[in-house]
Amino acid sequence: MLLKEITTYLDKLFKKDLAFSWDNCGLLIGDLSKEITRILIALDVDFSAVRQAKDKRADLIISHHPLIFNPLKRLTSESVNEKIIMDVIKNDIAVYSAHTNMDAADFGIGSRILKELGLKQTGYLEPAGRRRYKFVVFVPADFEEKIRQAMCEAGGGTWKDYSCCTFGTEGKGTFRPGSSSSPFIGEKGMLSEVEEIRMECIVNGENLEKLSNSVIKAHPYEEPAYDIYALENRFPEGGIGQTAEFDVSVSAADFLKSVKEKLGLKNLRFVFSKPADDVKIKKVLLINGSADSVVENMLDFDFDALLCGEISYHNCAAVFEKGILVAEIGHAESEVVFTDMAWEIIDGFIRENKLDIVLYKGEKPINLWRYFIE
Repeated sequence: MLLKEITTYLDKLFKKDLAFSWDNCGLLIGDLSKEITRILIALDVDFSAVRQAKDKRADLIISHHPLIFNPLKRLTSESVNEKIIMDVIKNDIAVYSAHTNMDAADFGIGSRILKELGLKQTGYLEPAGRRRYKFVVFVPADFEEKIRQAMCEAGGGTWKDYSCCTFGTEGKGTFRPGSSSSPFIGEKGMLSEVEEIRMECIVNGENLEKLSNSVIKAHPYEEPAYDIYALENRFPEGGIGQTAEFDVSVSAADFLKSVKEKLGLKNLRFVFSKPADDVKIKKVLLINGSADSVVENMLDFDFDALLCGEISYHNCAAVFEKGILVAEIGHAESEVVFTDMAWEIIDGFIRENKLDIVLYKGEKPINLWRYFIE
């Protein structure tokens, strides 16, 4: 499969349009016409991942963290990141990133961690949803079913476990064909009045162009009349900061022990204003990666413990002052499940489509921090 083709599928599989506007997700490096036969999945595109890709003769690296995050003004061997970029380009290795979209997706990293911890998810600190549109087209009554089929086959009217959700309203349309027209109904220069159906459905941004083209192609009119409205209402499909609960409250000590054991951690650090055995934990807020960008919003939330990858000193103090336990497990440790998740998603896609593509998992990232304890 060509890189151009597989990128289109990856964007859908990883829900790329859930990514934050400041993020840099999707295909970052690569020749769109290159045939992809071997893929390496890694948390980061570092020297280790590139070495593995070269050893396995991988054509594509799929990572969680973007190799290119900030705009590049030059590309030299001056910085480590630039050296890595030059190395993948030199070896004709494409790079794709699924970052904040996999943080926010309802099947994303946070959901996997909650499942491993045995916590029941209850919602999101900051709900996220893809931009959706209302597509409206006016159709002669006899062509209603044909147009509905075109809408549905192009992804229109799809929401969660429902598909082909459309609505139709009867009405009368008028038009006067010009001298150079070729009208399907009516005569040139004469005002025509036709029994029509106003058909409408919702569609997400990634399918909008496909839907429009499909309907225009199936429509009998020379000049189909259709409208596209951007919807202001949001349809949550995930979010940043998963809220969750234990069925039965646990002590802070038991909570910390459970996190350490179930996530396979060597250590973690925590802050709390009371002895760990003196409080019960029931409501938990989980933020994989850094929690700094959402601290202001979380201060008004009702929860007993914050479990995060990392948090800065002053933000941690602000949460601590509210009597909330803060447990920091490490940025990489809070996202290392990405490699298994991405593997499962892409392996399923390969099997379903019977593709001749080999998958490889990158090595588990090294914990950069070491702790000296007297």
